[in-house]
Amino acid sequence: MSLLEAFGYVASVLIALSLMMSNIKRLRWINLFGAAAFSVYGYFIDAYPVFILNGWIALVDVYYLIRIYQEKDQFDLIKLKSVESSFFNLLKERYGKDIIGLCKNFQWQQLDDAVVLLLFRNMKPVGLFAYRELDEDGKVEVLLDYIIPEDRDFKAAKFMFSAEQNQLRQEGIKHLIVEPSDDAHELYLRRVGFTKKADHYELLIN
Repeated sequence: MSLLEAFGYVASVLIALSLMMSNIKRLRWINLFGAAAFSVYGYFIDAYPVFILNGWIALVDVYYLIRIYQEKDQFDLIKLKSVESSFFNLLKERYGKDIIGLCKNFQWQQLDDAVVLLLFRNMKPVGLFAYRELDEDGKVEVLLDYIIPEDRDFKAAKFMFSAEQNQLRQEGIKHLIVEPSDDAHELYLRRVGFTKKADHYELLIN
């Protein structure tokens, strides 16, 4: 196999891989690299229809990525009155397996004495955030921090933990404590601003 053929196979794999992404931004980025690479491959093997088509796809990816990064999302937090509501049960039925698989320390009965917030993005429910109050000074233990797969682009985390008009702060929360469930969870916590303290992570909301 020549180096050029190997390059073509890599481009094909990238395009195929992009179609498996549930996150639209990740899909666009991977598809951009795959289409651009396949366009170059088509040019060097004199397959000009392949070159033109994939070049066009790459340009379309660039266009939509620019729109994604320029788009300003509207986030809102709504406190649920009860975890027995039909709306909560609908979310649990739809995403329950993903929640348990992703949040390995979490158990549903923890919500019985917790505060549960529903996160909306552009009027669409995209996440659940639950915590237990540890004292009267705004210190809480985070029990659940979940975002649905197609919206895991860290915009929700930025809104939750670092936005200027932080709604958690408006709820009286000043100090978050989280027990990590695995290495991937620790990586996420560090990325969104938490600091490791002994066997847990903490974040102060200013």
